[in-house]
Amino acid sequence: MRKLITNSRIKLSVALLTFASLTVSCSDFLDTPPEDVFTDDNFWTSENNVKTYSWLNYNTFNGYGNNAGTTADFYFHATSTGLMDDNLAMNVFTNFATAANATSSNWNEYYTLIRRCNLMLVRVPNVPMDQTKKNHYIGVAKFFRAHTYFRLAQQFGDVPYTAEYLAQSDPNVYKPALSRAEVVDNVIKDLEEAIPMLLNVDDSNITVNKYTAYALLSRVCLSEGTYRKYNGGQNGNTYLQKAKDASLAVMNNSFYKLNADWKALYNSVELLGNTEVILTKRYIKGVLGNSVQAYTNTSTVQNGLTKFAAESYVTTNGLPIKQAGNAQYLGDNTIANTFANRDPRFAKAFSTADYAYSDKPYNGLTSITGYVFQLYNNPATSGTEVTTIGQNQIDAPVFTLSEVYLNYAEACAELGTINNNDLNLSINKVRTRAGIAVLTTDGTNASANGVQIDDPQRTTALEQKAGIVNPIIWEIRRERRIEFMSWTTMRKEDLMRWKKGDYLDTNANPDVVLGARIMALIGTNSKTKVDANGYVIPYAAGVSRLFVSPKNYLSAIPTNDINLYAAEGVELKQNPGW
Repeated sequence: MRKLITNSRIKLSVALLTFASLTVSCSDFLDTPPEDVFTDDNFWTSENNVKTYSWLNYNTFNGYGNNAGTTADFYFHATSTGLMDDNLAMNVFTNFATAANATSSNWNEYYTLIRRCNLMLVRVPNVPMDQTKKNHYIGVAKFFRAHTYFRLAQQFGDVPYTAEYLAQSDPNVYKPALSRAEVVDNVIKDLEEAIPMLLNVDDSNITVNKYTAYALLSRVCLSEGTYRKYNGGQNGNTYLQKAKDASLAVMNNSFYKLNADWKALYNSVELLGNTEVILTKRYIKGVLGNSVQAYTNTSTVQNGLTKFAAESYVTTNGLPIKQAGNAQYLGDNTIANTFANRDPRFAKAFSTADYAYSDKPYNGLTSITGYVFQLYNNPATSGTEVTTIGQNQIDAPVFTLSEVYLNYAEACAELGTINNNDLNLSINKVRTRAGIAVLTTDGTNASANGVQIDDPQRTTALEQKAGIVNPIIWEIRRERRIEFMSWTTMRKEDLMRWKKGDYLDTNANPDVVLGARIMALIGTNSKTKVDANGYVIPYAAGVSRLFVSPKNYLSAIPTNDINLYAAEGVELKQNPGW
Protein backbone atom coordinates (compact mmCIF):
# COMPACT_ATOMS: atom_id res chain seq x y z
CA MET A 1 0.00 0.00 0.00
CA ARG A 2 2.79 2.39 0.91
CA LYS A 3 4.53 1.98 -2.47
CA LEU A 4 1.30 2.37 -4.48
CA ILE A 5 0.29 5.54 -2.69
CA THR A 6 3.78 6.97 -2.92
CA ASN A 7 4.37 6.27 -6.62
CA SER A 8 1.07 7.75 -7.75
CA ARG A 9 1.61 10.75 -5.51
CA ILE A 10 5.09 11.41 -6.89
CA LYS A 11 3.96 11.20 -10.53
CA LEU A 12 1.01 13.53 -10.06
CA SER A 13 2.99 15.96 -7.92
CA VAL A 14 5.73 16.26 -10.50
CA ALA A 15 3.18 16.87 -13.23
CA LEU A 16 1.59 19.62 -11.15
CA LEU A 17 4.78 21.35 -10.03
CA THR A 18 4.86 24.09 -12.64
CA PHE A 19 1.18 24.86 -12.21
CA ALA A 20 1.48 25.01 -8.45
CA SER A 21 4.26 27.54 -8.61
CA LEU A 22 2.19 29.71 -10.93
CA THR A 23 -0.80 29.76 -8.62
CA VAL A 24 1.19 31.29 -5.80
CA SER A 25 3.30 33.65 -7.88
CA CYS A 26 3.01 37.41 -7.63
CA SER A 27 2.76 37.49 -11.44
CA ASP A 28 -0.28 36.77 -13.59
CA PHE A 29 -0.41 33.59 -15.62
CA LEU A 30 1.39 33.65 -18.95
CA ASP A 31 -0.96 34.35 -21.84
CA THR A 32 0.38 31.52 -23.98
CA PRO A 33 1.79 28.74 -21.80
CA PRO A 34 3.33 25.60 -23.28
CA GLU A 35 0.71 22.99 -24.16
CA ASP A 36 2.15 20.46 -21.67
CA VAL A 37 1.98 22.86 -18.71
CA PHE A 38 -1.13 23.16 -16.54
CA THR A 39 -2.71 26.58 -16.13
CA ASP A 40 -5.61 27.81 -14.08
CA ASP A 41 -7.78 27.48 -17.19
CA ASN A 42 -7.08 23.82 -18.01
CA PHE A 43 -6.26 22.22 -14.67
CA TRP A 44 -9.53 22.03 -12.75
CA THR A 45 -11.05 19.16 -14.72
CA SER A 46 -11.03 16.08 -12.47
CA GLU A 47 -11.05 14.73 -8.95
CA ASN A 48 -7.50 13.42 -9.40
CA ASN A 49 -6.23 16.90 -10.19
CA VAL A 50 -7.98 18.35 -7.14
CA LYS A 51 -6.55 15.59 -4.94
CA THR A 52 -3.05 16.20 -6.23
CA TYR A 53 -3.35 19.96 -5.78
CA SER A 54 -4.44 19.41 -2.17
CA TRP A 55 -1.32 17.31 -1.50
CA LEU A 56 0.81 20.41 -1.88
CA ASN A 57 -0.69 21.74 1.35
CA TYR A 58 0.87 18.97 3.44
CA ASN A 59 4.33 20.47 3.06
CA THR A 60 3.26 23.01 5.67
CA PHE A 61 3.59 20.43 8.46
CA ASN A 62 7.13 20.67 9.78
CA GLY A 63 7.37 17.28 11.50
CA TYR A 64 11.06 16.48 11.86
CA GLY A 65 11.94 18.94 9.11
CA ASN A 66 12.39 18.53 5.38
CA ASN A 67 15.58 16.82 4.21
CA ALA A 68 18.54 18.78 5.61
CA GLY A 69 16.33 21.42 7.22
CA THR A 70 16.06 21.90 10.95
CA THR A 71 12.86 23.95 10.89
CA ALA A 72 10.89 21.31 12.72
CA ASP A 73 8.27 20.71 15.40
CA PHE A 74 10.52 18.36 17.37
CA TYR A 75 13.95 18.62 19.01
CA PHE A 76 15.29 21.55 16.96
CA HIS A 77 15.11 25.22 17.95
CA ALA A 78 14.83 28.07 15.44
CA THR A 79 16.44 31.24 16.72
CA SER A 80 15.06 33.31 13.81
CA THR A 81 11.51 32.86 15.11
CA GLY A 82 12.37 32.77 18.80
CA LEU A 83 11.44 29.09 18.91
CA MET A 84 13.00 27.74 22.07
CA ASP A 85 11.61 25.97 25.07
CA ASP A 86 12.50 25.15 28.64
CA ASN A 87 12.84 21.41 28.07
CA LEU A 88 15.84 21.22 25.77
CA ALA A 89 18.95 23.38 25.84
CA MET A 90 20.31 23.81 22.32
CA ASN A 91 23.91 22.75 21.72
CA VAL A 92 24.78 26.42 21.19
CA PHE A 93 23.29 29.17 23.30
CA THR A 94 20.09 30.64 21.86
CA ASN A 95 18.68 34.07 22.50
CA PHE A 96 15.80 36.17 21.32
CA ALA A 97 16.19 38.52 18.40
CA THR A 98 16.62 42.12 19.52
CA ALA A 99 15.49 43.88 16.32
CA ALA A 100 12.76 43.18 13.80
CA ASN A 101 13.82 41.25 10.70
CA ALA A 102 13.14 42.60 7.23
CA THR A 103 11.60 39.31 6.10
CA SER A 104 10.13 36.16 7.61
CA SER A 105 10.07 32.82 5.83
CA ASN A 106 7.06 31.79 7.91
CA TRP A 107 5.10 34.93 6.98
CA ASN A 108 5.76 34.35 3.27
CA GLU A 109 5.09 30.61 3.40
CA TYR A 110 1.85 30.98 5.33
CA TYR A 111 0.35 33.60 3.04
CA THR A 112 1.38 31.56 0.00
CA LEU A 113 -0.52 28.59 1.40
CA ILE A 114 -3.56 30.72 2.23
CA ARG A 115 -3.67 32.00 -1.34
CA ARG A 116 -3.51 28.41 -2.58
CA CYS A 117 -6.42 27.41 -0.29
CA ASN A 118 -8.49 30.38 -1.44
CA LEU A 119 -7.96 29.31 -5.05
CA MET A 120 -9.16 25.79 -4.20
CA LEU A 121 -12.31 27.21 -2.64
CA VAL A 122 -13.08 29.14 -5.83
CA ARG A 123 -12.32 26.35 -8.32
CA VAL A 124 -13.40 23.09 -6.66
CA PRO A 125 -17.17 23.83 -6.74
CA ASN A 126 -17.01 23.87 -10.55
CA VAL A 127 -14.97 20.67 -11.03
CA PRO A 128 -16.95 17.75 -12.50
CA MET A 129 -16.80 15.25 -9.62
CA ASP A 130 -19.00 13.53 -7.07
CA GLN A 131 -20.58 16.08 -4.71
CA THR A 132 -19.44 14.19 -1.61
CA LYS A 133 -15.83 14.32 -2.77
CA LYS A 134 -16.27 17.93 -3.86
CA ASN A 135 -17.46 18.82 -0.36
CA HIS A 136 -14.53 16.90 1.12
CA TYR A 137 -11.92 18.92 -0.77
CA ILE A 138 -13.67 22.18 0.07
CA GLY A 139 -13.36 21.03 3.69
CA VAL A 140 -9.68 20.23 3.15
CA ALA A 141 -9.06 23.75 1.84
CA LYS A 142 -10.86 25.26 4.84
CA PHE A 143 -8.84 23.05 7.19
CA PHE A 144 -5.52 24.20 5.79
CA ARG A 145 -6.57 27.84 5.67
CA ALA A 146 -7.63 27.58 9.31
CA HIS A 147 -4.43 25.84 10.35
CA THR A 148 -2.31 28.45 8.60
CA TYR A 149 -4.11 31.51 9.97
CA PHE A 150 -3.93 29.95 13.44
CA ARG A 151 -0.15 29.68 13.17
CA LEU A 152 0.07 33.25 11.90
CA ALA A 153 -1.97 34.50 14.85
CA GLN A 154 0.11 32.47 17.32
CA GLN A 155 3.37 33.88 16.01
CA PHE A 156 2.45 37.43 14.95
CA GLY A 157 -0.82 38.33 16.71
CA ASP A 158 -2.86 40.78 14.61
CA VAL A 159 -2.42 39.91 10.92
CA PRO A 160 -4.05 40.74 7.56
CA TYR A 161 -6.90 38.35 6.75
CA THR A 162 -8.61 37.53 3.49
CA ALA A 163 -10.93 34.67 2.59
CA GLU A 164 -10.89 35.58 -1.11
CA TYR A 165 -8.63 34.58 -4.01
CA LEU A 166 -7.47 37.97 -5.27
CA ALA A 167 -5.45 39.08 -8.25
CA GLN A 168 -2.26 40.88 -7.33
CA SER A 169 -3.69 44.07 -8.85
CA ASP A 170 -6.76 43.97 -6.62
CA PRO A 171 -6.63 46.83 -4.09
CA ASN A 172 -8.11 44.50 -1.44
CA VAL A 173 -4.85 42.56 -1.34
CA TYR A 174 -3.56 45.17 1.11
CA LYS A 175 -6.02 45.29 3.99
CA PRO A 176 -5.51 46.41 7.59
CA ALA A 177 -4.72 43.64 10.02
CA LEU A 178 -7.54 41.95 11.88
CA SER A 179 -7.16 41.55 15.62
CA ARG A 180 -5.74 38.26 16.77
CA ALA A 181 -9.11 37.42 18.34
CA GLU A 182 -10.97 38.03 15.06
CA VAL A 183 -8.49 35.90 13.13
CA VAL A 184 -8.92 32.99 15.55
CA ASP A 185 -12.72 33.32 15.40
CA ASN A 186 -12.45 32.97 11.61
CA VAL A 187 -10.19 29.94 12.10
CA ILE A 188 -12.84 28.30 14.27
CA LYS A 189 -15.57 29.19 11.76
CA ASP A 190 -13.57 27.53 8.96
CA LEU A 191 -13.10 24.37 11.00
CA GLU A 192 -16.72 24.17 12.08
CA GLU A 193 -17.77 24.52 8.45
CA ALA A 194 -15.19 21.98 7.30
CA ILE A 195 -16.07 19.19 9.75
CA PRO A 196 -19.47 18.20 8.27
CA MET A 197 -17.98 18.34 4.76
CA LEU A 198 -14.93 16.16 5.39
CA LEU A 199 -15.00 12.41 4.95
CA ASN A 200 -14.71 10.25 8.06
CA VAL A 201 -11.57 8.53 6.78
CA ASP A 202 -9.42 9.25 3.73
CA ASP A 203 -6.11 7.41 3.22
CA SER A 204 -6.03 6.38 6.90
CA ASN A 205 -3.88 8.87 8.85
CA ILE A 206 -1.83 10.42 6.03
CA THR A 207 -4.41 12.92 4.77
CA VAL A 208 -6.91 15.22 6.44
CA ASN A 209 -10.27 13.78 7.44
CA LYS A 210 -13.13 14.79 9.73
CA TYR A 211 -11.25 13.75 12.87
CA THR A 212 -8.12 15.66 11.90
CA ALA A 213 -10.29 18.77 11.82
CA TYR A 214 -11.78 17.91 15.22
CA ALA A 215 -8.23 17.48 16.59
CA LEU A 216 -7.20 20.87 15.21
CA LEU A 217 -10.38 22.47 16.55
CA SER A 218 -9.58 20.98 19.95
CA ARG A 219 -6.06 22.46 19.80
CA VAL A 220 -7.19 25.88 18.57
CA CYS A 221 -10.01 26.32 21.08
CA LEU A 222 -7.93 25.18 24.07
CA SER A 223 -5.22 27.60 22.99
CA GLU A 224 -7.62 30.49 22.57
CA GLY A 225 -9.56 29.86 25.77
CA THR A 226 -6.40 29.78 27.88
CA TYR A 227 -4.76 32.62 25.94
CA ARG A 228 -7.70 34.91 26.66
CA LYS A 229 -7.72 33.90 30.32
CA TYR A 230 -4.00 34.22 31.07
CA ASN A 231 -2.93 36.90 28.60
CA GLY A 232 -6.06 38.98 28.29
CA GLY A 233 -7.78 38.55 31.66
CA GLN A 234 -10.95 37.51 29.82
CA ASN A 235 -13.41 34.67 30.17
CA GLY A 236 -12.39 31.98 27.71
CA ASN A 237 -15.05 29.45 28.64
CA THR A 238 -16.84 29.51 25.27
CA TYR A 239 -13.63 28.35 23.62
CA LEU A 240 -12.81 25.86 26.35
CA GLN A 241 -16.23 24.24 25.95
CA LYS A 242 -15.64 23.98 22.20
CA ALA A 243 -12.25 22.38 22.92
CA LYS A 244 -13.89 19.85 25.23
CA ASP A 245 -16.61 18.99 22.68
CA ALA A 246 -14.16 18.66 19.79
CA SER A 247 -11.93 16.41 21.88
CA LEU A 248 -14.88 14.20 22.77
CA ALA A 249 -15.72 13.77 19.09
CA VAL A 250 -12.30 12.17 18.56
CA MET A 251 -12.33 10.25 21.84
CA ASN A 252 -15.70 8.70 20.99
CA ASN A 253 -14.38 7.27 17.71
CA SER A 254 -13.44 3.70 18.58
CA PHE A 255 -10.88 3.56 15.75
CA TYR A 256 -8.39 5.68 17.73
CA LYS A 257 -6.50 3.88 20.50
CA LEU A 258 -3.29 4.52 22.43
CA ASN A 259 -0.32 2.33 21.52
CA ALA A 260 1.23 0.23 24.24
CA ASP A 261 4.63 1.82 23.61
CA TRP A 262 4.88 5.59 24.02
CA LYS A 263 8.33 5.69 22.44
CA ALA A 264 6.98 4.20 19.20
CA LEU A 265 5.42 7.58 18.40
CA TYR A 266 8.91 9.04 18.01
CA ASN A 267 11.08 6.29 16.58
CA SER A 268 8.87 4.46 14.08
CA VAL A 269 9.93 4.17 10.48
CA GLU A 270 6.26 3.80 9.60
CA LEU A 271 3.29 5.48 11.32
CA LEU A 272 0.87 4.78 8.46
CA GLY A 273 -2.27 3.26 9.98
CA ASN A 274 -1.08 3.77 13.57
CA THR A 275 -4.27 3.98 15.64
CA GLU A 276 -2.89 6.63 18.00
CA VAL A 277 -1.81 8.94 15.20
CA ILE A 278 -4.62 11.04 13.75
CA LEU A 279 -2.29 12.58 11.15
CA THR A 280 1.31 11.77 10.33
CA LYS A 281 4.02 13.37 8.22
CA ARG A 282 5.62 10.55 6.25
CA TYR A 283 9.23 10.27 5.22
CA ILE A 284 10.00 7.98 2.28
CA LYS A 285 13.41 6.97 1.02
CA GLY A 286 14.31 8.75 -2.19
CA VAL A 287 11.41 11.19 -1.83
CA LEU A 288 11.63 13.02 1.49
CA GLY A 289 13.95 12.61 4.44
CA ASN A 290 14.70 14.34 7.71
CA SER A 291 17.78 14.85 9.85
CA VAL A 292 16.67 14.25 13.43
CA GLN A 293 18.56 10.94 13.80
CA ALA A 294 21.69 12.41 12.24
CA TYR A 295 21.71 15.07 14.96
CA THR A 296 21.00 12.67 17.85
CA ASN A 297 22.91 9.52 16.83
CA THR A 298 26.24 10.82 15.54
CA SER A 299 29.17 12.83 16.86
CA THR A 300 27.18 16.08 16.71
CA VAL A 301 26.75 17.42 20.24
CA GLN A 302 23.13 16.79 21.19
CA ASN A 303 20.67 19.35 22.46
CA GLY A 304 20.24 18.35 26.08
CA LEU A 305 17.53 18.04 28.70
CA THR A 306 17.54 20.91 31.19
CA LYS A 307 17.60 20.50 34.97
CA PHE A 308 14.28 22.33 35.00
CA ALA A 309 12.69 19.69 32.78
CA ALA A 310 14.38 16.68 34.39
CA GLU A 311 12.94 17.63 37.77
CA SER A 312 9.40 17.69 36.37
CA TYR A 313 9.34 13.88 36.00
CA VAL A 314 7.38 12.44 38.94
CA THR A 315 8.05 9.12 40.64
CA THR A 316 5.91 6.14 39.71
CA ASN A 317 3.62 6.79 42.70
CA GLY A 318 2.57 9.97 40.90
CA LEU A 319 4.17 12.36 43.38
CA PRO A 320 6.57 15.22 42.50
CA ILE A 321 10.19 14.60 43.46
CA LYS A 322 10.25 17.63 45.78
CA GLN A 323 7.09 16.68 47.67
CA ALA A 324 7.78 16.20 51.33
CA GLY A 325 7.77 12.55 52.36
CA ASN A 326 8.17 11.11 48.84
CA ALA A 327 10.38 8.16 49.75
CA GLN A 328 10.46 6.90 46.15
CA TYR A 329 12.76 9.74 45.10
CA LEU A 330 16.38 8.79 45.76
CA GLY A 331 17.98 12.09 44.78
CA ASP A 332 20.31 12.78 41.85
CA ASN A 333 23.81 12.14 43.23
CA THR A 334 24.22 9.31 40.71
CA ILE A 335 22.60 8.52 37.38
CA ALA A 336 21.12 5.36 38.89
CA ASN A 337 19.41 7.37 41.63
CA THR A 338 18.25 10.04 39.18
CA PHE A 339 16.27 7.55 37.09
CA ALA A 340 15.22 5.19 39.91
CA ASN A 341 11.46 4.92 40.47
CA ARG A 342 10.77 7.73 38.01
CA ASP A 343 8.14 8.06 35.30
CA PRO A 344 9.26 5.42 32.74
CA ARG A 345 9.11 7.96 29.92
CA PHE A 346 12.20 9.56 31.45
CA ALA A 347 14.30 6.43 30.81
CA LYS A 348 12.75 5.88 27.38
CA ALA A 349 13.75 9.32 26.21
CA PHE A 350 17.23 9.50 27.77
CA SER A 351 19.99 6.99 28.40
CA THR A 352 20.16 5.55 31.91
CA ALA A 353 23.56 3.92 31.33
CA ASP A 354 25.68 7.04 31.67
CA TYR A 355 25.86 10.76 31.13
CA ALA A 356 27.96 11.98 28.21
CA TYR A 357 29.87 15.22 27.73
CA SER A 358 32.83 16.57 25.79
CA ASP A 359 35.50 14.89 27.93
CA LYS A 360 33.66 11.56 28.16
CA PRO A 361 31.45 10.47 25.24
CA TYR A 362 29.07 7.54 25.64
CA ASN A 363 29.08 5.23 22.60
CA GLY A 364 30.39 8.15 20.59
CA LEU A 365 27.60 10.49 21.75
CA THR A 366 27.83 13.71 23.73
CA SER A 367 25.22 16.09 25.05
CA ILE A 368 25.38 19.77 25.95
CA THR A 369 23.76 19.01 29.34
CA GLY A 370 24.98 15.45 29.91
CA TYR A 371 21.62 13.77 29.26
CA VAL A 372 21.90 11.52 26.18
CA PHE A 373 18.85 11.64 23.92
CA GLN A 374 17.68 8.25 22.65
CA LEU A 375 14.10 8.99 21.64
CA TYR A 376 14.65 8.82 17.87
CA ASN A 377 16.92 5.79 17.89
CA ASN A 378 15.19 3.08 15.83
CA PRO A 379 17.07 -0.24 15.83
CA ALA A 380 15.64 -1.12 12.40
CA THR A 381 17.52 1.76 10.78
CA SER A 382 21.24 1.80 10.23
CA GLY A 383 24.03 3.22 8.11
CA THR A 384 23.30 6.29 6.01
CA GLU A 385 19.63 6.21 6.97
CA VAL A 386 20.74 7.27 10.46
CA THR A 387 24.03 9.07 10.04
CA THR A 388 23.43 11.18 6.93
CA ILE A 389 21.70 14.55 7.18
CA GLY A 390 18.57 14.56 5.05
CA GLN A 391 18.27 10.78 4.78
CA ASN A 392 16.56 9.82 8.05
CA GLN A 393 13.26 8.04 7.48
CA ILE A 394 11.30 7.87 10.75
CA ASP A 395 7.78 9.30 10.43
CA ALA A 396 6.59 12.26 12.52
CA PRO A 397 3.24 12.55 14.32
CA VAL A 398 1.26 15.73 13.64
CA PHE A 399 -1.94 15.11 15.63
CA THR A 400 -2.26 12.31 18.18
CA LEU A 401 -4.94 10.84 20.40
CA SER A 402 -2.74 11.50 23.43
CA GLU A 403 -2.82 15.24 22.68
CA VAL A 404 -6.59 15.15 22.35
CA TYR A 405 -6.89 13.38 25.72
CA LEU A 406 -4.78 16.06 27.39
CA ASN A 407 -6.65 18.85 25.60
CA TYR A 408 -9.88 17.44 27.03
CA ALA A 409 -8.51 17.19 30.56
CA GLU A 410 -7.10 20.72 30.49
CA ALA A 411 -10.31 22.19 29.08
CA CYS A 412 -12.35 20.52 31.83
CA ALA A 413 -9.95 21.76 34.52
CA GLU A 414 -9.95 25.31 33.15
CA LEU A 415 -13.75 25.29 33.00
CA GLY A 416 -13.77 24.29 36.68
CA THR A 417 -15.93 21.23 36.00
CA ILE A 418 -13.35 18.44 36.07
CA ASN A 419 -14.18 15.26 37.97
CA ASN A 420 -12.76 11.78 38.29
CA ASN A 421 -14.75 10.51 35.34
CA ASP A 422 -13.18 13.19 33.15
CA LEU A 423 -9.73 12.15 34.37
CA ASN A 424 -10.44 8.48 33.64
CA LEU A 425 -11.68 9.31 30.15
CA SER A 426 -8.52 11.19 29.28
CA ILE A 427 -5.33 11.89 31.22
CA ASN A 428 -5.43 8.70 33.25
CA LYS A 429 -5.31 6.64 30.07
CA VAL A 430 -2.09 8.44 29.18
CA ARG A 431 -0.66 7.92 32.68
CA THR A 432 -1.62 4.24 32.74
CA ARG A 433 0.12 3.73 29.43
CA ALA A 434 3.17 5.50 30.84
CA GLY A 435 3.26 3.38 34.02
CA ILE A 436 2.57 5.96 36.73
CA ALA A 437 -0.23 6.30 39.27
CA VAL A 438 -3.49 7.78 38.04
CA LEU A 439 -4.93 11.05 39.32
CA THR A 440 -8.05 11.78 41.31
CA THR A 441 -9.51 15.20 42.04
CA ASP A 442 -12.12 17.07 44.03
CA GLY A 443 -12.25 19.64 41.22
CA THR A 444 -9.36 21.74 42.53
CA ASN A 445 -6.82 19.49 44.22
CA ALA A 446 -5.08 16.45 42.77
CA SER A 447 -4.17 13.17 44.45
CA ALA A 448 -2.31 10.01 43.46
CA ASN A 449 -2.58 6.71 45.37
CA GLY A 450 -4.71 8.51 47.94
CA VAL A 451 -2.00 11.09 48.69
CA GLN A 452 -2.77 14.74 47.97
CA ILE A 453 -0.19 16.25 45.66
CA ASP A 454 1.59 19.30 47.00
CA ASP A 455 4.42 20.27 44.68
CA PRO A 456 6.56 23.07 46.20
CA GLN A 457 7.43 24.21 42.66
CA ARG A 458 3.80 25.26 42.08
CA THR A 459 4.00 28.23 44.46
CA THR A 460 7.54 29.52 43.88
CA ALA A 461 8.32 33.11 42.99
CA LEU A 462 8.71 32.01 39.37
CA GLU A 463 5.08 30.87 39.35
CA GLN A 464 3.72 33.84 41.26
CA LYS A 465 4.70 36.36 38.59
CA ALA A 466 2.08 35.22 36.06
CA GLY A 467 -0.30 33.69 38.58
CA ILE A 468 -0.39 30.42 40.52
CA VAL A 469 -2.73 27.75 39.13
CA ASN A 470 -4.59 25.19 41.21
CA PRO A 471 -3.08 21.72 41.76
CA ILE A 472 -5.14 19.82 39.17
CA ILE A 473 -4.28 22.29 36.40
CA TRP A 474 -0.65 22.10 37.50
CA GLU A 475 -0.59 18.31 37.19
CA ILE A 476 -2.32 18.35 33.80
CA ARG A 477 0.25 20.85 32.54
CA ARG A 478 3.01 18.62 33.90
CA GLU A 479 1.56 15.60 32.10
CA ARG A 480 1.43 17.52 28.84
CA ARG A 481 5.06 18.52 29.27
CA ILE A 482 6.25 14.96 29.90
CA GLU A 483 4.12 13.29 27.23
CA PHE A 484 5.45 15.70 24.58
CA MET A 485 8.91 16.34 26.03
CA SER A 486 10.70 16.83 22.69
CA TRP A 487 7.79 18.51 20.84
CA THR A 488 9.45 21.92 20.86
CA THR A 489 6.78 23.92 19.03
CA MET A 490 4.01 22.59 21.25
CA ARG A 491 5.91 23.43 24.42
CA LYS A 492 6.72 26.95 23.25
CA GLU A 493 3.08 27.54 22.26
CA ASP A 494 1.94 26.23 25.65
CA LEU A 495 4.26 28.60 27.51
CA MET A 496 2.98 31.55 25.48
CA ARG A 497 -0.72 30.81 26.02
CA TRP A 498 -0.15 30.24 29.75
CA LYS A 499 1.87 33.47 29.95
CA LYS A 500 4.89 31.59 31.27
CA GLY A 501 7.57 33.27 29.18
CA ASP A 502 9.66 33.72 32.31
CA TYR A 503 10.42 29.99 32.20
CA LEU A 504 12.78 30.89 29.32
CA ASP A 505 14.49 33.71 31.23
CA THR A 506 17.86 32.58 32.59
CA ASN A 507 17.77 35.10 35.44
CA ALA A 508 14.24 34.30 36.57
CA ASN A 509 14.76 30.57 36.01
CA PRO A 510 18.46 29.59 36.23
CA ASP A 511 17.57 25.88 36.08
CA VAL A 512 16.74 26.34 32.39
CA VAL A 513 20.46 26.64 31.67
CA LEU A 514 21.69 23.82 33.90
CA GLY A 515 21.93 20.13 33.06
CA ALA A 516 22.53 16.78 34.73
CA ARG A 517 24.17 16.48 38.14
CA ILE A 518 27.61 14.92 37.64
CA MET A 519 29.31 14.93 41.02
CA ALA A 520 32.56 13.51 39.61
CA LEU A 521 33.17 16.78 37.73
CA ILE A 522 33.26 18.97 40.84
CA GLY A 523 36.73 20.43 41.29
CA THR A 524 38.14 18.93 38.06
CA ASN A 525 39.66 20.57 34.97
CA SER A 526 37.06 19.10 32.66
CA LYS A 527 35.99 21.13 29.64
CA THR A 528 32.49 20.55 30.92
CA LYS A 529 31.86 22.94 33.80
CA VAL A 530 29.58 22.32 36.74
CA ASP A 531 28.29 24.56 39.49
CA ALA A 532 29.04 24.08 43.18
CA ASN A 533 26.34 21.39 43.42
CA GLY A 534 27.61 19.47 40.40
CA TYR A 535 25.00 20.53 37.82
CA VAL A 536 26.36 20.93 34.30
CA ILE A 537 26.76 24.52 33.08
CA PRO A 538 26.36 24.08 29.32
CA TYR A 539 27.34 27.56 28.15
CA ALA A 540 30.14 30.06 28.65
CA ALA A 541 30.17 32.12 31.79
CA GLY A 542 28.15 35.31 31.69
CA VAL A 543 25.64 34.42 28.95
CA SER A 544 22.04 35.20 29.77
CA ARG A 545 18.66 35.32 28.10
CA LEU A 546 16.14 37.94 29.16
CA PHE A 547 12.49 37.35 28.35
CA VAL A 548 10.92 40.77 27.69
CA SER A 549 7.16 41.06 28.10
CA PRO A 550 5.13 41.77 26.03
CA LYS A 551 7.76 41.86 23.27
CA ASN A 552 8.81 38.22 23.29
CA TYR A 553 5.29 36.85 23.36
CA LEU A 554 5.03 37.66 19.63
CA SER A 555 7.43 37.78 16.71
CA ALA A 556 8.04 41.05 14.91
CA ILE A 557 6.02 41.82 11.79
CA PRO A 558 8.58 41.76 8.92
CA THR A 559 9.59 45.37 8.21
CA ASN A 560 9.56 44.82 4.44
CA ASP A 561 5.87 43.95 4.66
CA ILE A 562 5.14 46.97 6.84
CA ASN A 563 6.78 49.12 4.15
CA LEU A 564 4.95 47.30 1.35
CA TYR A 565 1.59 47.95 2.97
CA ALA A 566 2.53 51.56 3.71
CA ALA A 567 3.26 52.10 0.01
CA GLU A 568 -0.35 51.06 -0.64
CA GLY A 569 -1.68 53.46 1.98
CA VAL A 570 -2.33 50.80 4.63
CA GLU A 571 -0.78 50.86 8.10
CA LEU A 572 0.48 47.49 9.30
CA LYS A 573 1.35 48.06 12.94
CA GLN A 574 4.48 46.59 14.48
CA ASN A 575 4.02 44.40 17.55
CA PRO A 576 4.66 45.88 21.02
CA GLY A 577 8.30 46.19 22.00
CA TRP A 578 9.69 45.83 18.47
